Amino acid sequence: MQKYSPINIFLKTFSVISQMTSGRIWMLDCFLNTVVGVKVEKITTRRLWLLEEIFKRRLHDLIHSQLIGTNGTHIQTVIGLEEACDGCEKCSNIAKKCIEYGPLRFSTLQTMTYSKNYKKLHVTDKLFEDIAEYCISKSKNKEECFKELDKTILSAISCDKLAIWISETRVIPDEEMRDHMHMPREVIDTILRKWNVKSIKLNILHYTNESECRIEWLQYDYFTRVRLKDPYWETKQSDLKFNHVEVSLSYSLDCVKGLGNLPGETEPPAGYDNFIPNIRRLFPTDQILMELTHWYFVPKIDIEKKMSTILKVVTMEIHKKLSLDIKFFVESGIVKMLNEETNRVELLGVASGYVHQEKRLHCFKKSSPFNGNHGPEVFLDNRWIGRRFQMRNTVNQFNFNLDVYIKEKELEEKFDKELLQEYPNSFVGHFFA
Repeated sequence: MQKYSPINIFLKTFSVISQMTSGRIWMLDCFLNTVVGVKVEKITTRRLWLLEEIFKRRLHDLIHSQLIGTNGTHIQTVIGLEEACDGCEKCSNIAKKCIEYGPLRFSTLQTMTYSKNYKKLHVTDKLFEDIAEYCISKSKNKEECFKELDKTILSAISCDKLAIWISETRVIPDEEMRDHMHMPREVIDTILRKWNVKSIKLNILHYTNESECRIEWLQYDYFTRVRLKDPYWETKQSDLKFNHVEVSLSYSLDCVKGLGNLPGETEPPAGYDNFIPNIRRLFPTDQILMELTHWYFVPKIDIEKKMSTILKVVTMEIHKKLSLDIKFFVESGIVKMLNEETNRVELLGVASGYVHQEKRLHCFKKSSPFNGNHGPEVFLDNRWIGRRFQMRNTVNQFNFNLDVYIKEKELEEKFDKELLQEYPNSFVGHFFA
């Protein structure tokens, strides 16, 4: 029997997924039938919730029957499948087999009474609400509520890394304002402690299928309300410690904008200048790894200003014993400007406060112009060239690396030697040195 590991299903669930026909499902069915006999170890689906109900259920069942199989003997990772079923018996049974699984629905969490160490579990801000409301429904006062919380989150489960999916555009029923909403702090802390979490990954998402908030828990004073964009001085410092915190902003719009613009420059996503200080209060760590990627929001104007703003945002609080690495993906146009008086193109320099490091970087990433409502139409595998710019405070042991990436193709096609020679100290000149 052939082994093919891993197999990833990335459905094009953007502009055409909501128009998926029975014919397309049939073709997918044929494809899945051809891989019967293959040992499938990893399945990743994205945005299945955009499908019409009949197709969503059909695809969900096909994945179980054709890829996972009755016993799920070889499966190790399943991500995103519960978006199609909201936590069914088949999925909860497969969760027992995996070493990476999620995002968990509450119904699946309730079945996790067995002893198991997961390499990685995925949860959502909505799950935190569901847990809080369940505990409130089973209790008469705050003390009983917290006892119920202790019984709901079992220490038999442990995970090396906890991935938390946080939406930027949730909404309270009967209100119009969409935002990153408050989460119950004690639920988060209980999960972190009882599951013995060693590291954190934050996935900041502009859209999810869990847009509507649960509000009953907000009507009680049992749980502390926390958000990553709240004033950081109001967030109590946790006594936990994590190896590192990763932050993925590939599908973020508001947070990426907020980190690259000072509060007076952003509308509507204010408050994200509190993002990094709040991470260190909720998830204490000495290392934060962050990607300001390029699908929802690609910076296009004034590299000097963007770098300067990012530096102001990340140093808003005086950090001690912190290594912060940010990968910053930009368009080539950000490094130059048109002088309206001379009508000539000028190359911008490096923002003050940074020191260029002699480190050449490159990576391959799939990218595409992103439509906020639908996503990318196509994915192109591009080579990106990067350079590192560093700010270091040796007294406080704070080290900030900003790795700026530009597509190799744009560097080859959009800059001429004469312009580079005219501005020898330009930012982009470091990419040609």
